[in-house]
Amino acid sequence: MPKIEHEFMTELLQNDPGLVAELAELGFGVRLPPFSQATLESNRVGRIDPPELTADSVVLLRDPAKKRMVHGKPTDAVAGIIAEVQRGEDPGKRLSRPCYIANLRHRIDAPVLLVVLCPRPSAAAWARRAIPTGHPGFTLEPLVLGPAEVPVVADPDAFAESPELGVLSALVHADDDVDLVDVMMEGLDKIDPSRAEIYTQFVMALLSGAPRHRLEAIVASAIYDFTTPFTERYVEKGRAEGIAAVILDVLDTRGIPVGVEVRARVSSCTDVETLRTWARRAAVVSSADELFA
Repeated sequence: MPKIEHEFMTELLQNDPGLVAELAELGFGVRLPPFSQATLESNRVGRIDPPELTADSVVLLRDPAKKRMVHGKPTDAVAGIIAEVQRGEDPGKRLSRPCYIANLRHRIDAPVLLVVLCPRPSAAAWARRAIPTGHPGFTLEPLVLGPAEVPVVADPDAFAESPELGVLSALVHADDDVDLVDVMMEGLDKIDPSRAEIYTQFVMALLSGAPRHRLEAIVASAIYDFTTPFTERYVEKGRAEGIAAVILDVLDTRGIPVGVEVRARVSSCTDVETLRTWARRAAVVSSADELFA
């Protein structure tokens, strides 16, 4: 799961390179130079000797009006942003991150920022620690996007305008506001279905607790058209859970005592056809045990 979370959050940033610039401006008040386009660059930002270093994502902000020659090659990059996802402590990053900035700065001859996305407060606290290089006045202070710096996207239309930001919002804030899961699904219903399928699949794997249960219930209700083999099993699971709840409600309404063993057997059953048979019997049996006759 840790690798899935890291890779998926990295993919979100790469799917919308401009999001990195937006988050830097929103989270830290950074004033970036005017640009017309944000594009992904090779994430290899080190030299061959020392060994090559690879960042999660490298975004170049471009302005064709500022095209010039750097190291004999044309470029219109007016700034660079190195974006990384950090889930926990990694001492090696304190050595590599100054190299990322220095090498990309040398490559594009323009300002370079380091933005670190940390979905957990503990990781954010660690990543915020200044990185001294030993040179007077040259101390790197990463721009860290912890939960407090990731905006809450609470409107489906706003979600659809920036799905990557919306998904990040749900992943980071849904534990505190489970309604963001509903916002996410309504927003995903407004974008390309294939993209919505992918995001739903990954979010379902990454959410836990109440947000995960809410998402499973929504998927099980089949309100939305975008499903995958991964989510279809939750649809089937949801149908089973729904029928089981109906069986127990019918028995309770009819005043028929339901023992612990019967309740557990009904609730744990995942075969929809068996449950449907029991549901028909629930309307006529005189005891709960007769469900299984």
